[in-house]
Amino acid sequence: PNIKRLTEILKNYFKEFDGILGVAICDREGFIIASEFKEGNDDESDSVIGAISAILDNYIDRIKSEFGSQGNFFNITSTGDRKFAFCSHGPQSILTTVADQSISDISLKVYSEHIAGKVELILEGNEEVSPKIPEIIKALARTRDGALPKLSGEYSNKVILTGDYQVGKTSLIKRFVENSFGKDYISTMGVQISKKTVNLTDKNIMNFIIWDIGGQSFQMAPYRSKFYSGANAAFIIVDRTRPGNLKSVEKWYNDIKKSIPKNIPIVIVGNKSDLTDQLVISEDDIREVANEFGFHYILTSAKTGESVNDAFLYIAYRVIETL
Repeated sequence: PNIKRLTEILKNYFKEFDGILGVAICDREGFIIASEFKEGNDDESDSVIGAISAILDNYIDRIKSEFGSQGNFFNITSTGDRKFAFCSHGPQSILTTVADQSISDISLKVYSEHIAGKVELILEGNEEVSPKIPEIIKALARTRDGALPKLSGEYSNKVILTGDYQVGKTSLIKRFVENSFGKDYISTMGVQISKKTVNLTDKNIMNFIIWDIGGQSFQMAPYRSKFYSGANAAFIIVDRTRPGNLKSVEKWYNDIKKSIPKNIPIVIVGNKSDLTDQLVISEDDIREVANEFGFHYILTSAKTGESVNDAFLYIAYRVIETL
């Protein structure tokens, strides 16, 4: 594995919180692949290392019995003045975070899930995974009072994906819903609807109803207001390899506003971020436009899957906040 890139990601994780004492990436047998610990007292570092090793020994057996080889789980355990957060986003690794009680559960969950997803991508051999933590993740971690959603129940969330033709809308949905990527381009005519259910917590279930809106501006213009109706959130997708494509954000935002009078969360998604040699739209460019309209933004790759789940989870939590 790319230990250097894994370590870089863990260092960025540390920069976000004073209360993180240690973080480790291990395989499903409990073998530590990479780790970072708070600088300072060697005795304290040794104590954290020992605590991680001890609790992993017990937790690994539980994971094998409860989850088998499946990925995607998150759990927080408190022991004395410490929290232990365990997170996996695939079959190859577990991210373990040791923190003091000052760090909120929602912050640990949001950051853990984001970083665990990147770890899996790196272990799969994706070399272009960014070690940076997106601003949208930092914003999501500050949600409400720092606690996980207290409401329990099952919710539906209509999300519309807009953007010009061939920006990757369908590929993003396919990655989120099926965790797959098709290399062949097939234009979406009109609208295509997909569904996915996500367990946000043990008590919160979000049913995504995802509307893939065709990017053919002229042909579909008379019908889009019906497609937009009832949406809880929207993505405006931008192809970072296409010169001038960022200018389409205003066009699609105005199109959305005509049909949805209420304010809904809108996120600019800078897609095809894995094509580093072909990028002509920078993160700074996207940030500037996002700030202009008051949106959040995120950089994604439908091909590798980087930050795709994060984009949809951000929307899910924002919808729950309004309930």
